Amino acid sequence: MAIEKRILAAARRELERERAARQDELNARRAEVYAKAPRVRQIDRQLSATAAAVLRAALESGGDPERAVARIRENNLALQEERAALLSQNGFAADYLSDKPACPQCGDSGYVGSALCGCMKERCARMLQEELSAVLPIQDQNFKKFRFDYYSARPDARLGVSPRENMEYNLDECKAYAAQFSHASPNLLLYGSTGLGKTFLSTCIADAVAARGFSVAYDTAINIVAAYETLKFGNGDGESAARRTERYERADLLIIDDMGTEMGTAFTVSALYNLINNRLMAKRPMIVNTNLLPETLSEKYSPAVASRLLGEFLALRFFGDDIRLLKKRS
Repeated sequence: MAIEKRILAAARRELERERAARQDELNARRAEVYAKAPRVRQIDRQLSATAAAVLRAALESGGDPERAVARIRENNLALQEERAALLSQNGFAADYLSDKPACPQCGDSGYVGSALCGCMKERCARMLQEELSAVLPIQDQNFKKFRFDYYSARPDARLGVSPRENMEYNLDECKAYAAQFSHASPNLLLYGSTGLGKTFLSTCIADAVAARGFSVAYDTAINIVAAYETLKFGNGDGESAARRTERYERADLLIIDDMGTEMGTAFTVSALYNLINNRLMAKRPMIVNTNLLPETLSEKYSPAVASRLLGEFLALRFFGDDIRLLKKRS
C-alpha cells in the first residue's frame, strides 16, 4: 500500500510539530529544575561532555583507553546518582527531565530503519479519514450504525426473497469487501431504486477502507463529469479540477455515486468511459452506485461503458421501500 505523498508530507509536518511542542515542554521543565536546583544544570553539562571525554582519553592513552573510560563511567554514575537525589529532594520525579518519545519504536522519527513505523501509518490513516469526513457523513454512516428495521421481512413476489434478507447479504458482502480491500479487490456495482442504502453502504466501505490507510475518492457522477468539463473547456477553476481528477484517477478506491443522473451527452459518456477504463487497466478498484437497472445501462451509455460495468463489476441489487420516505414518515 503506497501512501499518497501529500498525506505522508502532512503526517510528517504534524509529527514535527508534536516533536517541537514536546521539546518546548522539556525545555520549560529544565528551566524549572535549574532555577530550583542549579547544581543539576552543572551535572547535565558534565554528562553531556562524556563523549568528548572518552575520545580525549583514547587519544591520551596511546590506543588503550579502557582504564580511562572506566574512570569516566564511574564518574558518570556518581553524577547520575547525585542528579537523581537532587531531583527527588526538590520534589521532581526521577524521569522529569527525560525526553520520552510518543512512539518508543521509532523515537518519533516516523521510521524504523527505512520502513514506515506503525505509528506513522496510523497517523496517515487518521488523516485520510478526517479528509473523507469533510465530504461524507462517516460519523453517522458506518457499519456500526446500519439498521435492518427499515427493510421488510416480507418476501418479494418476483424475486422470492425479502428486502431484509437481500440487505443482510449485501451488508455481509460490503463488510468483507472493506475488511479485505487491496489493490487486487474486485469492482462493485450497487444498483436499485433511490433510498435503499446504496450510498449508505458505500460510505461505510469508504470509512473502513480509509481507516486501513488506503486513499478513497468519493464523488457523484455529475461532479466528476463537471471536473473533466472544466479541464477540457476551461469554464471554471482549472487548478481545483486538476486536483480532483487526479484523485479520481489515482486513489486506491474510487466511488462514483448517483451514476445515471448526469446529462447524457457524448462528452459525459466519453469522460466516464475513459475514467472507468483507465482504472480497470491500472487495476484500481471502483464502486459505482446507480439507480439504473443492468438492462438499461446500455440505453443510457455506450455499449462499451455498459459492457465494462456489467462484465468487470460484481453486482449487488437493492430493492424494497424508500428508506428516506420511511424515516420522514416516522
